Amino acid sequence: MSPRQGRRLAGVSRALLALFSLLVALLALELGVRLIRPQADPPVETPDLLRGQFREPGVHHNRSSEFSVQVHVNGDRFVDREWSPPIPGVPRVVVIGDSFVEAAQVELEQGFGRVLEDALSQVRGAPVQVLSMGVPGAGTATALGVLERYALPQDPQLVVLGFLLSNDVLNNHPLLEPKDDKPFYRLEGDLLVPTTAQRSLDRGWRRAVVWDHSHTWRLLARTVLGRRMSRESLARGGGMPIDLRVHDPAGGPLWDEAWAVTDALVAAMAQACEARGVAFATLIFPSQVEATREGREAAIEAWPAMESWELSAALDHATTMAGGHGPALNLTPALRAAQGGAPLYFAQDGHWTAAGHRVAAQASAPFLAPLLVGGR
Repeated sequence: MSPRQGRRLAGVSRALLALFSLLVALLALELGVRLIRPQADPPVETPDLLRGQFREPGVHHNRSSEFSVQVHVNGDRFVDREWSPPIPGVPRVVVIGDSFVEAAQVELEQGFGRVLEDALSQVRGAPVQVLSMGVPGAGTATALGVLERYALPQDPQLVVLGFLLSNDVLNNHPLLEPKDDKPFYRLEGDLLVPTTAQRSLDRGWRRAVVWDHSHTWRLLARTVLGRRMSRESLARGGGMPIDLRVHDPAGGPLWDEAWAVTDALVAAMAQACEARGVAFATLIFPSQVEATREGREAAIEAWPAMESWELSAALDHATTMAGGHGPALNLTPALRAAQGGAPLYFAQDGHWTAAGHRVAAQASAPFLAPLLVGGR
């Protein structure tokens, strides 16, 4: 072997060794992510209304620095236990909402729907069935679609809309939240007309083949996209998260449009229920900024302009709006009264803890129970 061939062979060997080392490192990283931060499997087929990580039936792991839980997705692609056929004489309740209803941050039996079922059964002194239909980042347009496609076919006696003020209004306007993976409507007179957002934030990442097979890639993609969404939220909110602008007394044309569309969507849900002889009610879910001292103080420290904002004004407005279309309950007083015990919200994640779900469900049960008269 000539010296030149020897040098070439040595170079090839070093390159192969480097490639092998890189593959071993990537494999170790993949195994580490699967062990420490496993990512939900991507859905094989995602229905157009059902967005979010947890859509493939089965058991998934959801871990963060604040929680580590198993997420159970049923055969209908919702985070809930499997739904049995209606039981004669047992009233059936469907709760529709966003990630607060989905409750993927706590164990299944600690989520709002499961606790509400127990609380309603106790208040009535008789069994009640509760079905949870939570779609993260949904908005009321998605809730209307879920009602028509998934909830009403389940033959409920009562449909409950869980309305999260902090983002459900902006979720309903494509310029306040430009995502093209969910439905939007605009108003033409009194008529709701379907419309679309201009773009999506994450389609390109999911076209990559490794999305289907690598937990590391999905973690990286979701982290990068989450940060990008946060930056764009700050930009659209004029330097603060845009969801906080729902409390800005200055408002603006886009927010006026979003409120008007939201009102029309809640009305459409109520009318669809009435046409089927189904009761309809709304629960106003507060965020930790609206319900806790710590949340409000942290928000004001970060964005001092909020100090002069009266957060109860938008909550009262949402309650009045929803109350025009059926019974409505603002859960903020119940959650504020429960402060001082176990934390009600995950400080970083922002969703309810098991204690928060319990307080909200137990406060809701006496309000909802009178709407259930017997069963079907």
